[in-house]
Amino acid sequence: METMAELASGSSRRRFLSRLGWAGAAAPLTVSGAAAAGSPAEAHGAPAPSLTDAFVTGREYFVLRSGRALLVAQTDTSGYIPAFLYLVFDAQDNRQSGRKSRAFHFGNGEGFLRSALEVDLGGYTFTAQGHQTQTKWSDAGGIPAAEAVWWAGGLRVTERLFALEAPGLFVRHLELTSADLGGAEEVTLRLSLPAASSRVRDGWLELDDVQCRIALAAAGAATARPLPERAALELGPLTLEPGQTVQFDTLLLVQIAPGDGDTLPEPTAILAEAGERTRVAWRRASSVMTADRTVKDIFDKARFGLPAMVAANGVMNAGIFEYGSQWVRDTSNTLLGLVHAGQFEQAHNGFAHVLEHMVNADGSTMVEGAFESPDLEQFDQMGELLHALKAYRDWSGDDSLLREHRAKLVALIERPLRPEFRHPSGMVHNRREFWERTTVDGCELAYQTYVALGLRDAAALAGPLGAGDRADAWRAEATRILDAMLTHPSAALVEQGRLIKRRAVSGEWVRTIDFPGSAPDVPQKTERVHLAEPDATMALPIALGLVDPHSVLARKTLEYVERLWNARWFGGGHERYHSSGQCDQPGPWAFASCFILRALHDSEWFDRSRRTLEYLNSVQGGRTGAWFEEIPLARSQAPSAGVLGWTSGEISLFIVRHLLGVRFEGERLALRPALYPASPAVQADLRFRGGRLELEIPGPGRVRGARVNGKLMAADRDGTVRLPATFEGGSVCFEV
Repeated sequence: METMAELASGSSRRRFLSRLGWAGAAAPLTVSGAAAAGSPAEAHGAPAPSLTDAFVTGREYFVLRSGRALLVAQTDTSGYIPAFLYLVFDAQDNRQSGRKSRAFHFGNGEGFLRSALEVDLGGYTFTAQGHQTQTKWSDAGGIPAAEAVWWAGGLRVTERLFALEAPGLFVRHLELTSADLGGAEEVTLRLSLPAASSRVRDGWLELDDVQCRIALAAAGAATARPLPERAALELGPLTLEPGQTVQFDTLLLVQIAPGDGDTLPEPTAILAEAGERTRVAWRRASSVMTADRTVKDIFDKARFGLPAMVAANGVMNAGIFEYGSQWVRDTSNTLLGLVHAGQFEQAHNGFAHVLEHMVNADGSTMVEGAFESPDLEQFDQMGELLHALKAYRDWSGDDSLLREHRAKLVALIERPLRPEFRHPSGMVHNRREFWERTTVDGCELAYQTYVALGLRDAAALAGPLGAGDRADAWRAEATRILDAMLTHPSAALVEQGRLIKRRAVSGEWVRTIDFPGSAPDVPQKTERVHLAEPDATMALPIALGLVDPHSVLARKTLEYVERLWNARWFGGGHERYHSSGQCDQPGPWAFASCFILRALHDSEWFDRSRRTLEYLNSVQGGRTGAWFEEIPLARSQAPSAGVLGWTSGEISLFIVRHLLGVRFEGERLALRPALYPASPAVQADLRFRGGRLELEIPGPGRVRGARVNGKLMAADRDGTVRLPATFEGGSVCFEV
């Protein structure tokens, strides 16, 4: 029998594909770790496609979570493997999901491939083919589901995979329609566990492991045949007449660190009970309804995936299949998105984890799972965490986290104000810039922005922080930093009428950055000049309201940042900074595009804002709402481009804060919708404290006023409807 390496070679390609289930009747699913070894692409420096690669053209993911179990469903149009598969991880172990091969059932690739649904028709085994499989988020009776539709001969197969509000329980709803059969045909469906000994217990086919128990069952009246000797669960055989449709609900149970005596639930009963709990939970979350499909779809995709990005205990992998680590900035911005999606409980758990484990008593914040030396700290993380905490307090009304972690939060707030971090101008300085490259000691625009923002938000939270006596000082320091950033005679981060990224402590404008490249084909290795600008972070002071979005300064800055769009590729998107300065992954970065999107929208540059939103909605990864950190240009780096929760958080924030225009000014809600020109009406049902905030926006245009719980309230001169601090929820119907 051929080895897996021989099967993967060019001379054995047909036999290799046969083992994958395409070129032979009822062939078992097996695989090599890589395909097409020795191919022309590999000879020119491109690594061969592999099951373990995070990024392959046409490969996308859906992220689901039930309790402690994280399930990542993969859709793949490459043609090398079945088009719809899944991987299972421990959501509380951020390092495990850093690599596909660490999944509980990966098993040298074979276990992963066995997660494909097989349909036996006429003695042939069909699995989903990439070029004939359509995937999207869909609705499974009020529960978001990852859907795949494909063909097995004349049978149309629909799979809907979704998570339940029960520990480690997922549903795989299967639907077969005899859409193009000429007569009655007999068919059998098969779901498999990794190839290992299994047993039947309490109606489940289970595979025991000291780390994880994985089990399959069918619910309802389905005729299921457990085949422990094959580690498979078969449905059927059944006969389908032309035009007939049959449906099955199957369950996947994942028990992490199982005990010997753990009982297995009765499949039909647990599906009914947990299904209703799950529907109630999703009704509680926030939603948007509009005929503008881009706006509705992108918000739905972001909010459907966000709850899976953060474990129930608050742990989050900053980059699935890439990092396996944690940063305060990534978690804070993801939690900010969860808040705006109405997932308050999970946001609370995430903040609790950050404050307990990712901020130390000195106020230093975690970078890549560790604490850096003072000269390499990321000052933005204080502001991002405080800003997200304020949003959580504002939206949920819960200030318990602030009260419980007062001492640590005060240390966090005041850490950047220590003398060793302060420039004579009042700004903060160090050697690490926002994107984590080490360069000349200097003042970074993003750090001034977030430190000032954090100080302002800290002053607003001084009451529950028990720091009322420090609020005025924090506001004064925020003003001092912003004034220096914008107007200092020799140190201001402004040149040629626009914002700049960085100025050395000497006063020199930092125009280039040299940093060791991580691979031989990245720009820091292949190019001589490495520009520091333009940089996507230049948009942040505008997006966060620290620079007037309608000012000349904002306009000139955004015009300059426009150079990051389609810089050295096709298809859209912004680089995080000029590609020549890239030490690893050049290409369009999704969350960098989100920074610019938010600033463009607030500046009413709607054509560019819309272009960016359409790009984010349709780019690889955006089609499923599990955005890659970037679409890589460097061949050596492509396999490690992972999925980030941060981008989903940015999308959720953009829709609620910038497009719907729901913001807080102090303790008051300030509402100023900013729909796209020619937009249809938009309705939003947003979770707000103990109730709801229900918005009705008839269309674009300057807001004249609104009926707030039936009472007419005029807009202020700037078109903003400012609600009283006593408002606790209800309906707001705008007049434009």
